[in-house]
Amino acid sequence: MAARTLKTQSDISRALAHVYREVDGGRMDLAKARTLIYCALSLSSVLSEHDLEARIVALEMQASSRRTA
Repeated sequence: MAARTLKTQSDISRALAHVYREVDGGRMDLAKARTLIYCALSLSSVLSEHDLEARIVALEMQASSRRTA
């Protein structure tokens, strides 16, 4: 599998779908698939946490600016 850029949840979903198709078609070893899936799910979790953190910061800034206005 060529190197993929996994920057969004959509990228990760496409990569996971690709791994599924490769395994289902018998073109990828299950051990490699497990490793790729584990890495993709870990990255997905990190991206979700980063997104939530950014949203919280934005909400806190918005609330702070309302208090000072």
